[in-house]
Amino acid sequence: MKKKISFSKERKIFLIRRGKALRFPLTARFLLTVSIVCLGLKLAAVPPIYADYLHIIDSGFTTLPISARAIGMGEAFTAIADDYSACYFNPAGLVQIRQKELGTMYVDLYSLGLLKQSFLSFVESNTGMGAGGISWSQLSADLEPEEWNYNLFSYSYAQSLFQDKLIASKKVSGSWGINLKYLKQTTSWGNGGGYGLDIGFLIWGRSISAGINIQELISQIEWDTNPVTKQSIPTNIKLGTAYRLNPRLLLALDMNASWQDFPKDIRLGSEWWVHKNMALRLGIVKIFQKDGLAFSGGLGFYLPTPKKIAGIKAFTFDYALSYDDIGNTHRFSLSFIF
Repeated sequence: MKKKISFSKERKIFLIRRGKALRFPLTARFLLTVSIVCLGLKLAAVPPIYADYLHIIDSGFTTLPISARAIGMGEAFTAIADDYSACYFNPAGLVQIRQKELGTMYVDLYSLGLLKQSFLSFVESNTGMGAGGISWSQLSADLEPEEWNYNLFSYSYAQSLFQDKLIASKKVSGSWGINLKYLKQTTSWGNGGGYGLDIGFLIWGRSISAGINIQELISQIEWDTNPVTKQSIPTNIKLGTAYRLNPRLLLALDMNASWQDFPKDIRLGSEWWVHKNMALRLGIVKIFQKDGLAFSGGLGFYLPTPKKIAGIKAFTFDYALSYDDIGNTHRFSLSFIF
């Protein structure tokens, strides 16, 4: 007979999201209309040829993922987005957060000592005026004779879509969210700065959810060249769905797309809480411009504190290993729940 794993009340809140209603109010219709208009204008302005994908203008930096938890699941996280990493994967997911959270990550990309990524984020739960967060992401490179630094500062905001109590019994919830971003670049070939806007939507019920995050819906980078050069960062669209088989097992499917590649890739991820404080993760990725499949895996630990230490209720520690043609990358994330 299998031993039944019990979860505390706080742990159940951490694992299970509760729903409210399903209807698009005026605010939601307005946001959807604005999104569709902006997408149409963006599509009309797309040039036929793009730069190298690794160049910053083609989203090489702005789409670098954060969170070892999500990366261990193959980055299939758009329809989950229930922790601090919602600031990147889907800002609409911030409304699911019930407590304040501080998240960090540090990565030596490909374990070469040449590309280093840092991330720091603080998010706060919905207090009636919506949920919010601030984040900072940096990529530094020492590729002699070239050196460059990219810094991305973001403000994230999310609000519920469905407020009608008459249909709350359907136990379905929805939310929208935005990222307002400022990007600063210092490179050996020139310096630049600019802004970007992401908009995301999320709908979820007892066991299934669906989400979309349109990254760089509006953007502009200005270079200090002579004459001044202005460019936009191509839009990246993240689509995802997730299904929770039970409180311990979660499956997710994501797709990334751009105007020149639709889709760019498909991602399948899973998370299994083998113990109330320990999770195993696995991800499989198919990039259509490459042969074969890419794999990732990881571990997660939820560590409640016996007594509050400086207001901290719990820690989460996550590790992920992903493989690329260049080499393996080990990622470590640490978050504090207040």
